[in-house]
Amino acid sequence: MMTRSLLFFFLTLTLVLSPGLSAPALALRVVSLYPGHSDNVVALGGAESLVGLSENDDPDLLPNLPRFSKETGAEAILALSPDVVLMRGLTQRANPGLADVLQRAGVRVESIDPPSWDGFADYLRTLAGILGLDPESGVERLEATRAAIQEEAAARRKTAGGRAPRVFLEATARELHTCAPGSWAAHLIELAGGENAAREAEPIREGSALAPWGLERVLKLLEDGLDVYLVQQGAMNASTLEAVRARPWAGALERTRLAAMPERLLSRPSLLGLERGGRFLMDVLYGEAAQ
Repeated sequence: MMTRSLLFFFLTLTLVLSPGLSAPALALRVVSLYPGHSDNVVALGGAESLVGLSENDDPDLLPNLPRFSKETGAEAILALSPDVVLMRGLTQRANPGLADVLQRAGVRVESIDPPSWDGFADYLRTLAGILGLDPESGVERLEATRAAIQEEAAARRKTAGGRAPRVFLEATARELHTCAPGSWAAHLIELAGGENAAREAEPIREGSALAPWGLERVLKLLEDGLDVYLVQQGAMNASTLEAVRARPWAGALERTRLAAMPERLLSRPSLLGLERGGRFLMDVLYGEAAQ
């Protein structure tokens, strides 16, 4: 009778030599140096592959993983033995030698800039391909999420009288920049049932998500009738609602709802952010969010 150990040997040998069979591939070890990439890796089902994050990632996202600043040296990252490092062009410009050192050490470096609203599906396919995941499951989730937000927004708008709330987004307090018409934030406002009152704003430069607006034009919007003055809060804008109410011209906001929203939910191209941000923004537009 064949012993148990001998049987195990022959089974193992069969698996190795059989051309149609192979051992399961080991999971990639991925370091993400941009929060948007991190969010989308998780959304695509690749959370277990992540071994390091950016210091700007949300604190509650995989809180036990090490975090790196944009100035981090390659040695600290290589200590995690990554297979892939995800970054964006801004990271490369802030830390110009990082990618070269990582690549010379045999690490695959993928530099992908934040995608546009219309380019987000292709971005998800690209990211899934890097991770070895199904390239269409994320796109299907994206389409379903957008459709669900649009449907719920239409229902809320109908209940509220059928008119889309007029919104001004304060993207930065400096010179009262707002969102450019083609930005992620502008598209999300529209998807969630709002009307961007500053849709005629022009980006500060081609491709920028920011557009100058200025106090005079803000006051004109308030005079003509504005439903929501929305303050984006995050790295680009440290304003609080209390600070806005203390401004010399704050009396003009008397008939306008003042609300705040985290930048990561409003302006970051992220599937997780879209799901949470769409509902958050609908609550803001239709008066159900804390102010």
